[in-house]
Amino acid sequence: MSNLRGPTRPILLCSLGTSWAVVPEAFHRLSCLDGELSGFAQVHVLTSEELEIVSECIPKIRSYFDHRFPKVPLTFTCVAGFSTLRSEADQFAFEEVLYRWMIDVAPNPGSRWVCLAGGFKTMSAAMQKAATLLGAADIFHVLADPGINTDILVDQALQKGSVRFVNLGPESGWPQFRRITASNYPLEIVKQDGVIRWVRPGNRADHCFLGHVQEVTERMHGIARSWNELTDLPFTDLAMWPEADLNWLRQPLDPTSDVAWVRSIPKVELHCHLGGFATHGVDLEAVRAKARHPERLPPVLARELPRGWPRPPQACGLKAYLPLGDNNGSKLLRDPGCLEWQCRSLYQRLVEDGVRYAEIRCSPNNYAEPGGSRSSWDVLREIQATFQDCMEEASKRTSGTDGACGGCHVNLIIIATRKEADKDRSHISRHLALAITAADQWRGDEQCRVVGVDLAGFESERTRAELFQIDFEPVHRVGLAVTVHAGENDDAEGIWQAVYKLHARRLGHALHLSQAEDLERVVADRRIGVEMCPYANMQIKGFSPVNGTDASDYPLLRYLRGGICVTANTDNLGISAATLSDNLLLLADLCPGITRIELLRLQRNALECAFLSNEDRMSRVAQLGRALPRP
Repeated sequence: MSNLRGPTRPILLCSLGTSWAVVPEAFHRLSCLDGELSGFAQVHVLTSEELEIVSECIPKIRSYFDHRFPKVPLTFTCVAGFSTLRSEADQFAFEEVLYRWMIDVAPNPGSRWVCLAGGFKTMSAAMQKAATLLGAADIFHVLADPGINTDILVDQALQKGSVRFVNLGPESGWPQFRRITASNYPLEIVKQDGVIRWVRPGNRADHCFLGHVQEVTERMHGIARSWNELTDLPFTDLAMWPEADLNWLRQPLDPTSDVAWVRSIPKVELHCHLGGFATHGVDLEAVRAKARHPERLPPVLARELPRGWPRPPQACGLKAYLPLGDNNGSKLLRDPGCLEWQCRSLYQRLVEDGVRYAEIRCSPNNYAEPGGSRSSWDVLREIQATFQDCMEEASKRTSGTDGACGGCHVNLIIIATRKEADKDRSHISRHLALAITAADQWRGDEQCRVVGVDLAGFESERTRAELFQIDFEPVHRVGLAVTVHAGENDDAEGIWQAVYKLHARRLGHALHLSQAEDLERVVADRRIGVEMCPYANMQIKGFSPVNGTDASDYPLLRYLRGGICVTANTDNLGISAATLSDNLLLLADLCPGITRIELLRLQRNALECAFLSNEDRMSRVAQLGRALPRP
């Protein structure tokens, strides 16, 4: 008991009905424990505004303490509008005040000694529940002979030992409520006469303590119900979903009826190229219209999308796919006006599609002025500043109910492009050096910042990762993350070198990973992320349904069920003409039998292998979990 009473002076909390003697009886709880009349440092009583209590009971208690313990602070709080228990509404009104009152008069759980003896039985039950959730040094009940209705009889009963106590013990309280203070859930004083105050809950409708208690309790019950499958759920918040909703998630994705649900999922995008956006149509026209130097813009080339796009009747191959983006990228984005609008338009598209976090790939050296009037650093600063502005504007406009910004957080990945006939790799060194400098310039999880580098470009035996091992050493020295386009056109050897020569934390596409069983196991065990892009993979490589091949040829679902940290992304929003939601819906055709909950697993995987700090990662996992849409 001493550790409970040590640094925190004990405070007695009582509910009160028409039996006034329960308060002075409860006050002697401590003297009965240690034989000394030490008493409590404070006494606080919560009751109704029933006339008998206000006019008779409270004056008697006041008189008792004034004569025997005048230095002990004693307060009385009445629940305004609650005089007797007639309905559930009356009980809820009492409980709402009770929780707020408890943290108001005794903020430290270690100081609370809670007596359950006074008032209606439901009041006592509510007192015990509040003490259990908020914490208490001790909970106890008073047993006394009937008819004790005067000061003298109270003293005599105490002297004879006919007042007894039933100890229910301490409660540590639920950790979910430990940070709550009276300022979070205030009480409004209706009136006060010096001895009694009448209160009701503060009038902030969005702050209902009972609602918070119910939410936390349902969450805990759901977790208990789903205890055996918690590790199988992509987000722990799913544990509190009704069983019917969980069963719905376990059913196969329907590409027709699930469109609205998929679009409402909070998403994570890890493989999206800045230059692959606004390559055609109205998006391209809008970007060109923002040029600060329209006279310098390159002419629009005839790069029509293939027939049936974005689901062409046959695969086009990478060499035919890449030129579809020629009207954007390096030449167009050298104009600062076009670059800014490209970033803003892409950001808006991500937000509209429900993307909460994105890592956007860019090549600032390619957008710099050849003569040096606008350096690659200038370009990167413009990109970072534009996305940062977009994030801050979104934060001001809207905030999600889960406490997250209603927009999308964007970080940047710098691309180093390999070329098959490359004799001079200085452009790769420049991009890597730029990334290292930028990583030092912008720090902090709240900022748009450079979080990694990407070895991109055409894959072949002559452009495998081993060739660039020395180039990437400075990147590893400063701890920048690396992702490598590997296994899209090259075979499993290209993936092996990306993992073992460049220490890639993620792999772009990795379509041929299954060619090497041992390597596949390593990728799964090391939690190396695999960035797959369903529409681009289908358009370039011809997976079902484009060319009628067996749908099992597309490895995403096999990777997912085999424990690989696989994700779904867009690659090039403009060229592929498909949003992230579109890519997720396409999986119903590419991966027959993929379930809705597996789509959510893809989002959790994306957060697991995103280039984030652990603190930021877990915060985003919690935010996405709270924002998941019900069916």
